[in-house]
Amino acid sequence: MCLCVSELSVLLLFRLYLKRRTKSGIQLRRRVCFTGPAAAAVTGVLAILILAAGSVSSDSEFVTVLRSVNCTEEQDCILSCSFNYTAGGWDEKSAVIWRRAEMHLTIHRYYNNRDQLADQSPQYVSRTSLFDSELQRGNASLLLRRVREEDAGEYKCSVYTPRLYGSGLTEVVVVPAQPTTAPAHVTVPSSDGRGLGAPLLLQLLLLLLLLLLCVIAGRFVRLWLYKKHAGHRWKSNKASSPAEAVPLSDVIVKPSEV
Repeated sequence: MCLCVSELSVLLLFRLYLKRRTKSGIQLRRRVCFTGPAAAAVTGVLAILILAAGSVSSDSEFVTVLRSVNCTEEQDCILSCSFNYTAGGWDEKSAVIWRRAEMHLTIHRYYNNRDQLADQSPQYVSRTSLFDSELQRGNASLLLRRVREEDAGEYKCSVYTPRLYGSGLTEVVVVPAQPTTAPAHVTVPSSDGRGLGAPLLLQLLLLLLLLLLCVIAGRFVRLWLYKKHAGHRWKSNKASSPAEAVPLSDVIVKPSEV
């Protein structure tokens, strides 16, 4: 019997396989065929899950996510997702899958120690990445670059390890970016002297006052020099007046004395 399913039925088939293996010991013998462009990727994931099915069990507390994440538009945002790597372990068969829960879109897929993005939704191409070096330490967070308004919604983080698997839902709330505004109270000096800032106007007034004081001081100096020079001339004229002149008889020598 051939049962054609989509990628979204992988987890359900896997759980059905576990139940039958656990309860009745009968292995799932139905053949499953996949159709559509995502057939190769779905087959790979299904193979990984079946290989690890011998010791895998579900744990609701295995994966931990935030209920809501606020992401600013046009900026990068981290969708937090962690798992108990001590209990579940991590190896090359482990996988991390991020999906849009309400749209059934694949956001990011990781297994075989590398990204598997063949079936990634077009609107997330080149905008998502995991922290590869942190996966073995339980960090399955997703980095979403250049957040858009249409990125708002529910995201599902699913982690599959050798011993445990689990998933969690987180809601992304897109916050509009704050508009950039010019600084207030900025005055640009104009060529006609309008709009001068208060400090510059005060400096001009002080400069004018200093020039005025220099002019006044110069006038006082000139007046003092003028008065000093005039007094000296007055004294010189007084010393050379007729009253103080030497008598002419004292200067003229009499003939008898010669």
